[in-house]
Amino acid sequence: MTNIVISGFKGRMGQSIFKMAQKFDDIKVVGAVEREDHPEIGSEVYKGLTLQDDVAPLLNENTVLIEFSNPAATVKHVEEAMKAKAKVIIGTTGLTSEQEDSIKKASEVIPILESHNYGLGMNTFWEILRNATKALGNDYEVEIVEYHGGDKPDVPSGTGLIIGNIIAEAKGVKFEDVVRYGRDITKTNVRKENEICYHSVRGGSYRADYTIVFLGDGERLEFTLREESVDIIARGAVLSAKFMETCKPGYYEMSDVLEFLRQAR
Repeated sequence: MTNIVISGFKGRMGQSIFKMAQKFDDIKVVGAVEREDHPEIGSEVYKGLTLQDDVAPLLNENTVLIEFSNPAATVKHVEEAMKAKAKVIIGTTGLTSEQEDSIKKASEVIPILESHNYGLGMNTFWEILRNATKALGNDYEVEIVEYHGGDKPDVPSGTGLIIGNIIAEAKGVKFEDVVRYGRDITKTNVRKENEICYHSVRGGSYRADYTIVFLGDGERLEFTLREESVDIIARGAVLSAKFMETCKPGYYEMSDVLEFLRQAR
């Protein structure tokens, strides 16, 4: 049995992870954590499960903390996990470089898995794009078209930026040297060498689409991934908890989870 504690329990991701965990016979949610001023602190949110504002009493060497909260809480909870020798899965975004450094330092003591996207499809998509970029080389130009709902505040999205960085790395260039964000009206448009151009579409309520276009002489290749629900992220996070049970102290990424799942099939 894999015992998990969910931080950010009442948030959209926390609720999705909780519901997904119920579908697995070998996963048990043993803790639910929220900010100290949350109105439901102290109340029973499920049979025998009380919402708490202190993660420390819930952690031990047999628990996996799944962290989808805020940067400050995440860093504090990682410190508590170190004391308890618990394992940690981090999906929190917006961490500073200093906070990231503290997390990687903590991974010398406990197992920590961190990813900006826990979808198995998305992580496989990244592998496909990396291999395609290397195979096609500089003979193909790259455009990235990403679609999100109208309430998505960041342009490009965090996942979109990861895609661009993966392609730039596979090309052997620095992302910041080749990135371009859209195109304005002009009669003198010129692509720079290895340019990666973003087109960010925002509107409606759909979760996310990503289409990466490789444009060559006489042909065009398009790779598209569509995310319809946060449930795919939740499923990846729950499966990652199973992986973490096998881990020694260290810093892990979703590529390690994918390899674990391949071997388990």
